[in-house]
Amino acid sequence: MTNSLLSKCFDFFQFFKESLLFVPELVLAWWHLTKRIFLALYRYWNTKLLYDKIFFIFLFLQLLFSVLPWFSYQIRFFEMVETIFLGPKLNSVFILLSLLNFFFLGFWKSSWTRIWFFSTEMIAIVFVIWGYLDPKRYFYDFVKPEEVGLGLSFYLFLGSVFLAFVFGYLTFKKEDEVLGRLS
Repeated sequence: MTNSLLSKCFDFFQFFKESLLFVPELVLAWWHLTKRIFLALYRYWNTKLLYDKIFFIFLFLQLLFSVLPWFSYQIRFFEMVETIFLGPKLNSVFILLSLLNFFFLGFWKSSWTRIWFFSTEMIAIVFVIWGYLDPKRYFYDFVKPEEVGLGLSFYLFLGSVFLAFVFGYLTFKKEDEVLGRLS
């Protein structure tokens, strides 16, 4: 029995030693893979038109600001005041729409992506306006609306949605002009 336990300990030590020797190779492989991905993205970025680059940036910002908390309120514990930040109840809708727009329109061009983009941007704007008008129903339900402050990320999300909409329109218009000249 001791021989078996000793054998297993030796095998484990051998495995651990060989695993540690493999780490530098693994790091090097990940470095090369990451480098290739970023170089491919850089080459892809250089093929884009200026409006398309700006559009891509605003789609990314829309995704970023949809994840951040939009609201804040303060709670008083005896003499201490603590600020709590929270996102809307429909946060998953905003994140999903922003994520899908970022990937569909940033990396994939198709005839239906334009319809998808404008439809989802309109849906996001409608939900934001409804939430602004009736925050207890769409944004938060356990806090009094007069105690909640709108955060900077809420306004930045609205700005990024608006500017993504504008630059999306300009990008699609420029693509149509370029395709019209080629035809």
